[in-house]
Amino acid sequence: MQIHVVSQGDTIYALARTFGVPAQEIITQNNLDHPNDLVVGETLLIPTTNTYIIQPGDTLWEIAKKLNINYQALLDANPNVRPQNLYPGQSLSLPQREKQHIIVNGYLEPHTGNAQRFVEASAALTYLSVFSYEVSAEGNLTAPDDAEVLAAVKNTDVSPLMVITNLSEGEFKREIAAAIFNSNDVQEHLISNILSVLRQKGYRGINIDFEFLGSNMREQYNQFLQKITQRMHQEGYIVSTALAPKTSGTQVGAWYEAHDYAFHGRTVDFVVLMTYEWGWSGGPPMPVSPITQVRQVVNYALSVMPANKIVMSIPLYGYDWTLPYQEGGKFARAVRYQQAIDLARQNHTNIEYNQKEESPFFRYTDAQGQQHIVYFEDLRTMEAMFQMVDDDNLRGISFWNLAFTFPQVWPLLQDKFTIIKEG
Repeated sequence: MQIHVVSQGDTIYALARTFGVPAQEIITQNNLDHPNDLVVGETLLIPTTNTYIIQPGDTLWEIAKKLNINYQALLDANPNVRPQNLYPGQSLSLPQREKQHIIVNGYLEPHTGNAQRFVEASAALTYLSVFSYEVSAEGNLTAPDDAEVLAAVKNTDVSPLMVITNLSEGEFKREIAAAIFNSNDVQEHLISNILSVLRQKGYRGINIDFEFLGSNMREQYNQFLQKITQRMHQEGYIVSTALAPKTSGTQVGAWYEAHDYAFHGRTVDFVVLMTYEWGWSGGPPMPVSPITQVRQVVNYALSVMPANKIVMSIPLYGYDWTLPYQEGGKFARAVRYQQAIDLARQNHTNIEYNQKEESPFFRYTDAQGQQHIVYFEDLRTMEAMFQMVDDDNLRGISFWNLAFTFPQVWPLLQDKFTIIKEG
């Protein structure tokens, strides 16, 4: 697969000639509803075969780095190519490369109709984390309506994971977690309830997503985690946890303090780093997952746990902010990739790209004269994030959340990695 960024004057049929693939294949691969009205700056996934078509500004060194190919091997595969004389449209032969084996997790809230979102991604997933089973202070569980999603999972080789949270009425509640941590009886009751669901519904294991625990609960959470992990392992189930995006062990804040990276890394099968929401709906406009921030979180995680325990998250959504931003004002609305492209098209605006943060964005003015800015993720973002996983030999990737459809991601992911299947 090759990523092409649309330039002024590009057409699907011209791109088809350049890349030597049928126009309909490009249209189908990218689910293009408006193939004759491309947006300058949008990214297209081109299904090429063992070749790379030179793009404006490319160098052989950058191509080798981007595709994770040895530079000398790329030279050897193209003996008639002079690196200093590359030109757009030129075709390079690509040497074979070994793909890293990774696990891929996707979170999904199992609302009616969302099973299809899972099906679209299933070929590229190891796990589907069903969000969520809410725990109570008494150790009971409130289950989501997961029958439709679990029925869809049965027809695939994906393993479902049961997400347990301290959510109540849409908010993470510290007092719920405290009640569980402070009572052995409640813990036993909760573990018994979890095991019952795992057996009845065929889940492969659990993902523990306890958030906003505040200060002074780190040791209690660790003790609970050790206990529940031991019990799950005895029964043959896997355990993972979701961790706030920390950059040091002393980071303060209700989201961070109780999440002990080193302990989780020693205890559970893998951790999911929630590397997103720097740009969030109630905050000022900025990329949702700026790669410089993601890099800092991954570096800290690598300093206290093995790379084969780390699963890095990538968001499948962006936000549309109304300007000027005012703290406490109107929240930004979440948008999926295609919604962002459609907004840019409808408002006749080009998509720009923040190279430093690997994030596309654009501005527009709505029908009421209100200005907006949209930050989202595109295939360039995905490629940069995938490369970090590859470079650091991480365990894998997690996506939040599959309800935000982005079908081009899955073939790109399968082109880059070999996906481990356990189902």
